[in-house]
Amino acid sequence: MTAESPDPGSAKPAETESATSGRAPLERVRTEPRAHAAALLVIVIVGLAAAWLHWLGLVLGGALVGVVSRSLPRAVLGGVGFGVVVLVVFVASLGPAVGPALEMTPVSYLVVATALGLPVLGSLVRGVV
Repeated sequence: MTAESPDPGSAKPAETESATSGRAPLERVRTEPRAHAAALLVIVIVGLAAAWLHWLGLVLGGALVGVVSRSLPRAVLGGVGFGVVVLVVFVASLGPAVGPALEMTPVSYLVVATALGLPVLGSLVRGVV
């Protein structure tokens, strides 16, 4: 009779192990540093590609950064960081035309405000998710 009945104590460690290893992928990305860094690298590449095609890519990139952030303040800071990366890539893409582009003062203010503001707007999605 004892050989046929399973030991109830032996099933619990397997259940606990599968529960911890099967955490939600989003929670894992938010809490584990390596997974977070890898996700951010992919997100920045996708966001830059989307922003290269259309300005709404800035909002998308900020939203993706916000989704993988631990909290809303970190999401906003990540949105600002993504905006800075976008500005650096934009300035690098101008090449020798950086000087004349910076002399167009009102337009350059708009470029900086857009590059920083739209990703922050997108990162506010963290308050919902």
